[in-house]
Amino acid sequence: MSDFMKTFLGNQMPPHGHCYLWNDHLVYLHVISDSLISLAYFTIPIALVYLIRRRDDLQFNYIFQMFGLFIFACGLTHVINIYNVWYGAYWFSGTVKAITAAASVMTAIMIWPLMPKVLAIPSNTRLRELNEDLRQKSEQNALQRQELENVSLKLAELVNERTAELEEIRRIRSQLEKNNVELSRSNEAFQQFGYITSHDLKEPLRTISSMGQMLKQLSAEKLDDKERKMLDYMVDSSVRMSSLIDDLHSYTVVGHSQDALSEENLDDIVQTLLTDLSVKIEESGAKISVAPLGRAKVIKPQFQQLMQNMIGNAIKFSAAGRAPQIEIGRLNDSETELGIFVRDNGIGIPKAYHQKIFGMFQRLHKRGEYEGTGMGLAISKKIVDNHGGRVEVNSQEGEGTEFRIFLPK
Repeated sequence: MSDFMKTFLGNQMPPHGHCYLWNDHLVYLHVISDSLISLAYFTIPIALVYLIRRRDDLQFNYIFQMFGLFIFACGLTHVINIYNVWYGAYWFSGTVKAITAAASVMTAIMIWPLMPKVLAIPSNTRLRELNEDLRQKSEQNALQRQELENVSLKLAELVNERTAELEEIRRIRSQLEKNNVELSRSNEAFQQFGYITSHDLKEPLRTISSMGQMLKQLSAEKLDDKERKMLDYMVDSSVRMSSLIDDLHSYTVVGHSQDALSEENLDDIVQTLLTDLSVKIEESGAKISVAPLGRAKVIKPQFQQLMQNMIGNAIKFSAAGRAPQIEIGRLNDSETELGIFVRDNGIGIPKAYHQKIFGMFQRLHKRGEYEGTGMGLAISKKIVDNHGGRVEVNSQEGEGTEFRIFLPK
């Protein structure tokens, strides 16, 4: 062996055993302790290597490697201590300690910059809290997802319902268009019928009435009472039929007139109408009071016919032994409607007939009691409907009648 190796590994210096006075118990104590310490030190790097291989995702693997080197060098120093009990290889021991010192210094230098990062790693308690929070959020997300699915299903149902409604609306609209076409045709046919009846049918009736009256005058002495009565029936029937045709024609032309709405003075219209009815008013002894009605947008000829029908009915259906008392005035207006009332003290209308009276050919009394065809109120309602308004009746049998007419402003 060379001098260097003898100096480095040899026994030129006294071993530690001399310090122990070669006491067997003391020697064994140090040897066994250093053996166990070195064995423990050598196993720790093995555990660190195992950790690094199994957890290659760890961000601080290099520091584990440094710890492994440092701990292995520490274990090696204890092995040298055992060797030095019998051999004084202090140069070898110093070299190993120098290596251990270098590894420990490098490890100490490298570990401090890692401290903030290591401290930033959540603790187990914090990880459990985060895990619990994540679990709760996961459950909430699951609930929200379920709610979203439920909303999606409801939305799909609403879309399907809306689609079905639109289909139904389209079907109804198509049916309405067909009905409107058919109604237009029916109205046109009805109007043509009205014109036909007012022109073509009235001519034979006038002939029958005229010939009947002439026959009654020329053959008055030759006819017996039964024959004269039959002749009177024939003339009266033709006159009544002519009046019915006139009323039917009036009903058909309402709504087909070319007259448009215009702002009119309603007081002037009513006063003109009262002048036209002055003879009938005087004969009946009626007293008519008219409050100011103001101005409104109406179809003048139709409004005049409406008021004529209302006043005429008030005079016609007066109570026996009691002069007609008729009042005409304004109701309390709303923002959208103008209200007019025509009130009388006549025979009244039973409540059961309040809606029926506005139908065509509706009569509540026998023909011999009151003249007329039963078309007056039907025409009046159609005029009000044509203005986009409404008509109401307030009456009790024997206590007079009040008609309320509401027209849009």
